[in-house]
Amino acid sequence: MKVVVLNPWKVFAAGVISCLLVAGSVLGGLALWGVFDSDTAEAYGAAGVGAKTWYFAEGYTGPGFEEWILLYNPPENQGGSGIVVQPGITMYSNGGLIGEAYSPPLLPGQRASININDAAAYYGYSGDVSIVVYSNTYPFLCERALYFNYKGQITGGSQSWGYQEGATE
Repeated sequence: MKVVVLNPWKVFAAGVISCLLVAGSVLGGLALWGVFDSDTAEAYGAAGVGAKTWYFAEGYTGPGFEEWILLYNPPENQGGSGIVVQPGITMYSNGGLIGEAYSPPLLPGQRASININDAAAYYGYSGDVSIVVYSNTYPFLCERALYFNYKGQITGGSQSWGYQEGATE
């Protein structure tokens, strides 16, 4: 499995180049083609694609924010285990444990999105949340998407891979 990562400096350079060159010109197109040539990143852990444990700090489920955990069980031909995985999700606040949530069983090649706002609300909680996503059996891939609408004036979002247990960086 390949994850495409655009270097932020390349994106900035593409913006500068596109401002300097005439839109639609062959020279501009060739310049942008080289700038947007993506680097590849591999999300491999010690036991194959992914990891058995993923850590996410500093999320938020309060008003105007929506947090999702995105799970993927890679098939065997993409480096996965080829086995069903059912990750658990442990949520923590500044005051300690909020509670647990669970993914549906993921067949090889299957994805799931877990709404952390709903999972935390089940325990009567809304606010700062850090998350550990884990499987006692096989590695999987996991990322977090966070969307916000701050007081109806500022909107946006972010996506991040979690920290993998045993990662060297």
